[in-house]
Amino acid sequence: MKILKYKKFTGLHIVCKKCNKLIEVSQYTYKGCKHPIDRQKYKAILRQDGVRKTRDLKSLEYDDAIKELLDFKHELSNPIRFISRAPKVEVKIDLLKDCIMMFADWLENVDVPNHQKRPRTKGYITTTVQYLVKFSKFLEDNKFDLNKFKIYDLNDVIVGKYYDYLDETCKMATTYNHNTKALKNFNNFLINHKGFNVPNLFAKVKLRYEGMNPKSIKDDDFKKLLEAISSEDSILVHPNGRKKNMYRPYTKDAIELVAYTGMRIEETMILKFSDIAVDSLGNVQYLVGTDLKFERAHNWNNTKAPKKVLIPTSIELENLLNKLEYKKYLDTDKYLIADDFDISRKTLATQLSHSFTFFRKKAKLSDDFSIRHLRKTFLTKLHTQTGFIESLGYQRSAKVMMDNYFDKVEIVKEISKRAFGYYNE
Repeated sequence: MKILKYKKFTGLHIVCKKCNKLIEVSQYTYKGCKHPIDRQKYKAILRQDGVRKTRDLKSLEYDDAIKELLDFKHELSNPIRFISRAPKVEVKIDLLKDCIMMFADWLENVDVPNHQKRPRTKGYITTTVQYLVKFSKFLEDNKFDLNKFKIYDLNDVIVGKYYDYLDETCKMATTYNHNTKALKNFNNFLINHKGFNVPNLFAKVKLRYEGMNPKSIKDDDFKKLLEAISSEDSILVHPNGRKKNMYRPYTKDAIELVAYTGMRIEETMILKFSDIAVDSLGNVQYLVGTDLKFERAHNWNNTKAPKKVLIPTSIELENLLNKLEYKKYLDTDKYLIADDFDISRKTLATQLSHSFTFFRKKAKLSDDFSIRHLRKTFLTKLHTQTGFIESLGYQRSAKVMMDNYFDKVEIVKEISKRAFGYYNE
């Protein structure tokens, strides 16, 4: 019986794929295989680190089979190229509720290749999934069986009905837009990351215009707020009767530091005495802050130098730093605020926000501003009094500042104070 051409070559064998016997030189040497030549294959059998490695070769010509064998040997010598793994069997998921769970895993970087991982806060992931669950609840309320509803069942009619519902229930443009962005991201994930052949229905949905009208805090209101911060009458009673003391020894200093630096709350809480730059006489020149929002969005893998913000010194900031005894702790790794307390910087920022709201109410001030408005107030004052705002790195562009941070009313008041004339009269 005819067999494939064979010459002895280390690692090369001929095997019958019908009975899985090596036949090589003689048809009778290996237990009398009688199967025709079209059932035969060249096979590479090699040893790598004491482990037997095999591969069926594609070629039926001897010389080409030798080349394949040598390529296989080269792959074995290069562990990066040769990765022997059992193929992963993907379970087909198409129910909407399962796709949402899959999306939630992706947001948390579960089974995501390292180069595709992105850091996302727990709060962002939770709220994003909540918006998708809200959409599922809408379908369920409209008699759709979520145990049968597939991602392919979505259509423009359903999406249109859902947005009729959002139009009625979302009072604020931001809430409407957050719902929409979550659904857009979910749809993009299915198409771009999972290869679902579904229409991008949510791409057609337009976001609502969010009217930007930044507001700063009046000087008198800020003074009243600071006067209200004390250990007296500082107990918050929750509806369930639980009591919480909203005052801490550092509360007033922390709120002032946010107001005098213009940094976001958490960014302010990570400022250290080593971030203070002084002149040859030891007088404060400026502070160096870190833009955490930019870092998390654009430098999450720490491949670039951190984006720094140069914080100018004001009379108020210098007085506060003197109160904090900066000369005593200069160049040390101590935090400016609450260094001696066992509390994370993120928790400290949240606690400070809640305390600000409590003492604002205690001072009987309007509820139309929060601690976040201290940053808007700072940047508005810095812009009107110096004009150097763009040089310090607080935001990426003047447009972002103008749209989101500058109180236009305060700016026009400042212009009027200067009594300028258009025609020099």
